[in-house]
Amino acid sequence: MSDYDRLNDLKDILDLLYEKLGEFEKELMMNNSKPANFELKQRIKREILPNIRKYETEYWELYPQEAIIISDEEAETQLVKVEQAVVAIEQIPSITYPSELTSLLQEIRDKLKKQDKAASAKLKVVLPLIPAIVSYEIEMETEGLMYKAWKKIERIVRR
Repeated sequence: MSDYDRLNDLKDILDLLYEKLGEFEKELMMNNSKPANFELKQRIKREILPNIRKYETEYWELYPQEAIIISDEEAETQLVKVEQAVVAIEQIPSITYPSELTSLLQEIRDKLKKQDKAASAKLKVVLPLIPAIVSYEIEMETEGLMYKAWKKIERIVRR
């Protein structure tokens, strides 16, 4: 199977997982039963989010870097949003999130600080790390700043 075929398969899988996540979230909003809500939250945490994290990471590792064409101005705008999201997540007490998140946030900070690269190059390097943080952020039920930034970047890249 070629990388192109695998990318298409991964996109289809991710679309289904996001649809499933959306349905579960709607059900959580409409359901007032605490046991049912607890069960739904556990299914999201144990089934959906780990799969989203896994497939998105694979997707961005396979995605050809040369196919990502983003102007430096647009990349700079998105990197500012990513930086703001990283700062916001770091302000949450570290006991509330997994230890792996700290290392991912530090890795993103290191990549953003590289002075020798253009904004678009920095964004391309950061892309594969963002899905894991977005999944942790959803899991932590924070404001979703990284998720919002990620969705904008994803739309730009997939154009």
